[in-house]
Amino acid sequence: MKRILLIAACTACALSPAKAQADYVADNTGQTTGALWTEVGATKILPYNLTLGLDAGLRTNEWFDEASRFDIGLGLGWKPTKHWKFGVGYTFIMKHYPLETAQKTEYKYRPAGESENTDFASFLGAPAYSDGTTSYTYKGKNISYRTTDAFWRPKHRISIDGTYTYKLWRWLRLSLRERYQLTLMPSKTVGREKVLDKYRDVSYTQASVTSESDVAYDEITRYWQDGETIYALDLTDAAATARDVTSTYQAEHDDLNTDKEKSSKTIHTLRSRFTLEVDKKGWQWAPYAYVELFNNMGDGFHTDKFRTSVGVEYSVSSLHRLQLGYVFNHENDDDGDQNIHAIAIGYKVKF
Repeated sequence: MKRILLIAACTACALSPAKAQADYVADNTGQTTGALWTEVGATKILPYNLTLGLDAGLRTNEWFDEASRFDIGLGLGWKPTKHWKFGVGYTFIMKHYPLETAQKTEYKYRPAGESENTDFASFLGAPAYSDGTTSYTYKGKNISYRTTDAFWRPKHRISIDGTYTYKLWRWLRLSLRERYQLTLMPSKTVGREKVLDKYRDVSYTQASVTSESDVAYDEITRYWQDGETIYALDLTDAAATARDVTSTYQAEHDDLNTDKEKSSKTIHTLRSRFTLEVDKKGWQWAPYAYVELFNNMGDGFHTDKFRTSVGVEYSVSSLHRLQLGYVFNHENDDDGDQNIHAIAIGYKVKF
């Protein structure tokens, strides 16, 4: 019993998600959204303390605006003693990834005194001046906005788990479940579009500029692609019309719109869940609460997800149960970087 409580306490304190650096910074990361998670399940009781279960679920984004996930799973459970239960299962998931926009800023510069034939170097982020005396000649900066199309992607998930349960005071059930989860995601080709703004200034130096806002750019050009054609527009001229610059642009650059192939992935996850549940004889209501960590075994046990929930199950009869609960889900993994507040609704039947 003490071991269960110790493991649960350590699990709850292990939350330390980190964000990775990237060239493009998405403007829809770290968002908070509401959701509806629904699930129906059926369990068949078999001889030798075995059970066969079938579950199906639907989840939404922005409450009821759009579906975000469909899943269906099959599992086999075995309970050799009153304290221990083991299970294996397979789940097919169809996951929706929404449209994503991201921005990258790139500066072009050349150290003062270098030959005019010296290529301009580039670096990402805000200008970084090394000291107060060294000056640079700037060619300007490029700001690109990239949009990745929304898409659906299948996942195949296999799991193996073990659960230890202990009943305290004859009405409080404590359980610790450890689940190894293997997720396979096939490769997927996704469409992407990019718009590029080029800000140019042929010669100004760090010595004459005290802040970025002091820079007077003499040309701002926007490039974008429509089908196979790349267009340019001088944004400083209100009367200007878009020009077809496909041949000249492609001579020095790749197409602006390029499909992105998201490579196949295999993710190994250890899910640790600690649950408290009121289980009193004669009660139809069973309040519960749980906390769960999703640890990426291929990334130094980094916590990809943290999930906690409170709710209640109601026994309509000995075979039928309804569930209503609230789920808080923080994730920073392949599913996104977001906080989800979800209403969970479920129905379970046993026969």
